[in-house]
Amino acid sequence: MSALAPPMAATLDWLGLRTISPRALLACLGLSLAAWSVANSLSLPIWAGGFAALVPWSVLFAREVAWTYQHSHWLALFYALVVSQSVHFAEHVGQMIQIHVLGLEGDAARGVIGALDVEWVHFLFNTWVILAAVMLLERFRSNRWLWVAAACAGWHEVEHAYLLAVYLATGLQSTSGLLAAGGAVGGGLPFFRADLHFLYNLAETVPLLIAFSLQLLHGARRRPRASDLP
Repeated sequence: MSALAPPMAATLDWLGLRTISPRALLACLGLSLAAWSVANSLSLPIWAGGFAALVPWSVLFAREVAWTYQHSHWLALFYALVVSQSVHFAEHVGQMIQIHVLGLEGDAARGVIGALDVEWVHFLFNTWVILAAVMLLERFRSNRWLWVAAACAGWHEVEHAYLLAVYLATGLQSTSGLLAAGGAVGGGLPFFRADLHFLYNLAETVPLLIAFSLQLLHGARRRPRASDLP
């Protein structure tokens, strides 16, 4: 636990999580910036720099998931799902900034790690989200917000299954899908694909964060605080 913020450390311990030491955070930040700088100095694509910068954080994340599994079991899967979906949503936020703030188009507006903006990756990532959500629902059936997140992820999976099928049949990427403008269902909604999938991910991420927070509080109420022990 961090000695710099004992109340926060105690609260996280009560919730079944733990604080990350400032030294570990600074080390990850330094390595991440160094990796990004090296990628830029070598004139590598922006997605390569993004990959390199994420490596230190991925190692730290894996360590934290392992610790959570040892102490809270199912909460580790919930934690991994929330973090991975939040990072994925951040990539969509970056794409929205590229399109609507910077006025970029085409390959310049595919998010920070544009190399992952392909139909297979979208489908496989959303498959992970829906499978993890279903597994968590087996354990946390009374968590209504988790049901909402799973329902949104389910429809999102249908969209990506259709998009993948179109890609496999035609070789075309980034088509409209079912509900984006020009889509297969009634011509779609008045949203371009990037905007629609930003909204899809927003609709998944917000209830997922609420569900995780409520599950933490539910579990915490069943265990005493350290200050309450004799």
